[in-house]
Parts: sequence; C-alpha cells; structure tokens
Amino acid sequence: MKKTLLVLLTLVISFSFVSSTKALYTDASVGTYEQELSKFPCDYQNKIKQLHSIYPNAVFVAQNLFFDWSKYKEVPVAWNDMVKAETAANKSWIGSTQPAAYRTSTCRQWSGSTCTWYEASKAGVEHYLNPYNFLDERYVFMFESQLYNPNQTEDGIENMFSGSAFLSHKNCPGSNKTYAQVIMEAAQTHGLSAYMLAARIKQEQGSGTSPLITGKHPGYEGYYNYFNIKAAGSNTTEIANNGLAYAKEQGWNTPYKSIVGGAKFLRSKYIGANDKYNVKGQMTGYLQKWDPYGPQYAGQQYMQNIMAPYSEASSTYKTYASFSNYKNLKYVFYIPIFVGAPNTTSTSCNASNSVKKGDVNGDGKVTSADYLMIRDYIMGSYDLKDNYKLAADVTGDGKVTSADYLKIRDYIMGVINSL
Repeated sequence: MKKTLLVLLTLVISFSFVSSTKALYTDASVGTYEQELSKFPCDYQNKIKQLHSIYPNAVFVAQNLFFDWSKYKEVPVAWNDMVKAETAANKSWIGSTQPAAYRTSTCRQWSGSTCTWYEASKAGVEHYLNPYNFLDERYVFMFESQLYNPNQTEDGIENMFSGSAFLSHKNCPGSNKTYAQVIMEAAQTHGLSAYMLAARIKQEQGSGTSPLITGKHPGYEGYYNYFNIKAAGSNTTEIANNGLAYAKEQGWNTPYKSIVGGAKFLRSKYIGANDKYNVKGQMTGYLQKWDPYGPQYAGQQYMQNIMAPYSEASSTYKTYASFSNYKNLKYVFYIPIFVGAPNTTSTSCNASNSVKKGDVNGDGKVTSADYLMIRDYIMGSYDLKDNYKLAADVTGDGKVTSADYLKIRDYIMGVINSL
C-alpha cells in the first residue's frame, strides 16, 4: 500500500512540475527591436541592422537557449554537437541535383535505377545549419514565427498557389471551400501561420500527383496526407504506405480532413510553445528541420531535406512581396545562436560592414549560392540591396548584370584566380 501511494505521489509531483513549466518563447513576450538586437553576436548585429532597414517593424530574437527535456530547463547548445547529430546516418538528406560537395555517396531514396536523394555531407549540413548564411531579405523567413499571424490573407495564399493547377482557386474536396479558404480555417483554428501551411503543402506536393494525395494508392484508396506526416522510407512505395497508414489511422478520408487534421498535428507535436503536451516549441521552419532540443538533438525532425526551410522561406517571401506594404508588416524572427558557431566570436560591434567582392549572401565565402542569387536578381525574382548589391558588382561598373554572374561562375570553377 505504501509503495502504491509513493508511486502515485511521484506521478502527481512529476505531472505538476511538467505542467507548470513556462512557455519557451511566445511572440507576445519578445522585447523591442533594440532590446533584442543587443543579445546577438556582433557579426549578427551587422546583418540584422541591414534587415531592419528593410523590415523596420520586425523584431529579431536571439534564440540562444533551447529546452532540454532531461534537465527540464533551457540550456545553450554547442555548434559542434549540432553538426555531429545532424550528420549522423539518415538524419539529413539533399537532392541529387545539388552540388556534389554537399552530398555523400550514400543514396537514401531511389526512383527506379536513379538515386534522387543522398545523405548530406558535413559541408552541406554546415552550410544549411548555419543561421548566419540566411540573414537576407528573402531567406530570413525560415526563422519567421509560425504562430498565427493576422496579417496573412486568403489572397496571399492564392498568390502563393499561382500556377498550381490543383491548388489555385480550386475546391478542396470534402468541403465547400477552396484550398486557400480551408488553409485559413486551419490556421485560425489551431493558431498557426497560414502562409506556412500553404508553403508546406506546395513544398511537399509539387504538381499534385503524389500518391499521398491522389486517394488512389493501392490498399489506401480514399485516404490523403497533404503534409506528408510520417511519410518516410527508402522508396516511393514505402513512403506512401507509411504516410497513408497514418492518414487512415487518423480518418483523413478527404483532403479537407487531411489539411485541418495535419495542421492540428503540427501545432500539437512541433509548433506549440510549451510542454503541456510534450511539445518542443519548434515554431519556425528552421527549428522543425534541425531540432536543437535535448537530450537527443535532431530527434524530432519534421523533414530530412536540409533545403526544405530554404525553399519554404522563398515561397513565403514571394507571397509577402506580392503586397505593396509587406516591408512594413510586423514580423517576429527567431534566430538560433549556437555556442562556437561561425560568426559568433567577433568582439567589435562598431566596426563598419566590410564588403567582400562576390560574397553576395554575406557568409564570408564565394560559392555557388552567391552566383545563384545574382542570377535570380537578373531574372527579376530576387532583389539585392545595400551591401549585398555592392558585393554582387564584381566587375565594378556600378551595375549587377550577367557579366558579374559569369565572372563569379568562372572564379568558382577555377577559370580565373581572383575577382
């Protein structure tokens, strides 16, 4: 009897302790721009000042503590520990079309006799894991809070879906609403970013022919999984079977149920900002991929694709940029700071920003990422400003043209020795 009472008392104390743990972060609890800026390393401050000149009403939060479930408190996380965890077998994938330096020789997914996904190399992980590499006008949106944002609209989602034959202005089966209207409903119901939900569906489903959303996959006819939840495996059939088995378990027998139910899953398992339901507070696209929460880093990843936050950020940016006032909206960006990470050790915050020719994204190196940004700028799909534009003008003629793109390309390929 005494043993039973002791067990019950222990459970009550444990439950009370866990339930009383405070939220990790909430959008309402952040300080002013100036207060939050002072918490960043100096290199980051220089970049954030540039971003603030673009988004004057945004707040940038230095997320330098991460909840550790074995300690029940927030703790710093070392960069080397994150890299080690993320380069472990089967944790991080990258597509076959990406640079060879970012891939290992280990294939993780085949399409017939062709390898479509490889395990990412250490160089690939380090590039996409480092938040400093993505502090620019477009890709900063991988750090945007994914909690509900009243500035987001149905028209914004339709802009994001433009060109998608199966999503744009189309009825969502199982409802009398369009896909955009269903996403707005799911966002409001579960307190989530509507643009994140839309970007994720677009990222995961592409042209709309995946067996996860056609309702015709053998053995799982009539079931749908629009967010690819629990859809993992070494080939397309295994991936579809696993994802649709979960959809069947949840009763997602219409696209409507899949989207609303999938949004609930995201909120309850990833994005929620407290531990009442054992939620990790992964409230950005970046955190959902990289998962810096202990005791097992990378233990709860929404996606294995190391470029997914990058791609979703681009979709979100394009949607915001389609509105004339997007730069003046109130954004909250949570930017992780790891102990010992690159660009976290500078001591002088008053030094002027130096511009390195060709280093368009400001990561201190000249790589294919830089010439791709110039290409997008020339094609009109990306805007370069201030120091980014100065760095892109490698020919020094005061303009950014195809001549700059070609010169950087030749430099990276070793055709020329200097810029």
